[in-house]
Amino acid sequence: MKQILHMRGDVGGMFLFFLLFFIGLVQAVIAWKRLNGLSLTGYPDRRCLSLAIGVAIAVGSCGWYFSRPGHFAYPDMEGTETLIILVLGLISAVIIQAVLSTLNLRRRVLDTDLECKPIKDMNRLSMSVGDAQVPAFYLPAVNGATSETAVLLLHDYGGSSESVAGLAASLSARGHPALTFDLDGHGENPRGIDDPLMEDLVNAALQRLKEESGREKVSALGVGLGGTLAIELAGREPRIERAVAVDPPAVEPTGYPAVNSLRELGTVSLLRAFIKPGANTAEGKRISLARMLQAMPAPQPRAGGRITIIGTKETWLNAPDDLLEYTKVLGLEEPLPLDGNHTSLAFQRKTLEEIVRALKGSGGQTARQA
Repeated sequence: MKQILHMRGDVGGMFLFFLLFFIGLVQAVIAWKRLNGLSLTGYPDRRCLSLAIGVAIAVGSCGWYFSRPGHFAYPDMEGTETLIILVLGLISAVIIQAVLSTLNLRRRVLDTDLECKPIKDMNRLSMSVGDAQVPAFYLPAVNGATSETAVLLLHDYGGSSESVAGLAASLSARGHPALTFDLDGHGENPRGIDDPLMEDLVNAALQRLKEESGREKVSALGVGLGGTLAIELAGREPRIERAVAVDPPAVEPTGYPAVNSLRELGTVSLLRAFIKPGANTAEGKRISLARMLQAMPAPQPRAGGRITIIGTKETWLNAPDDLLEYTKVLGLEEPLPLDGNHTSLAFQRKTLEEIVRALKGSGGQTARQA
């Protein structure tokens, strides 16, 4: 404390130097590691610009600080005092970076353009799963169409039936009866996560969809974590005609998740997700997506030809290379790359077109050739 009270030299100059230097360094690291959600540009295609800005700030601060003897080059400060100023500069730089990235409103590549149908406008059902009654929502095909496959909709980690209601309405309008429900540990589902694959729940929903739609064979469509469940369902259930997974989290052959929320989420969202993960276990504890994925069996080859994976072109929650390796482990065709990040991808009209094409058995061929 005495050293702090008796600091000598240009304290303000040294603090400003460390502050600018670390702001530049943090921005360069964010660009290098593709941490798009924390960058000042908010886009993966601005990586070089982010890196250039970071390097320019860091180099410029050094050039200014060490510009000439006597300016700020030789402040009469002891080592401990210098270390304190360095740490304060680093902390301040991180805080400023977090505030600037939070205020940046351009981090989403595309706005969602599917009309969101309120979940209350859908037929509410109840499914018996073990000792629990789980709510589900069903939309019949418009005009009573019977030629298209019925679709079981599986939402993303941290989501709910509400988050895929727009997809359900869009599929219904194209002749696909659709049923969606809250996954274990999510929304109104009273069950916590005991089995990360949620086999009892998904099997009950599959049976209920068959009953409501009057069709023996149905298809599965999942977003994110729901995509992983759709892939697993298609691998064990021969009655699944088609399965479409929209940007499922990439998992290495060992079962280790290869996803990074820092690539997509902003500072506030990251803190919220860290403090309060989006799902509950059967014991009432919070569980992260990474822990759920690690609790699942290691990826195994699945029913190639019946499963289509749609991913993003750029490095967001998934990296395209990671998702490609994941599909190779599963023995599936390469992912179909589309514009959008993980949050927006499932709710673009282009994605809907590819989903419908995949449900018809020609998923992604046109887009891949293009």
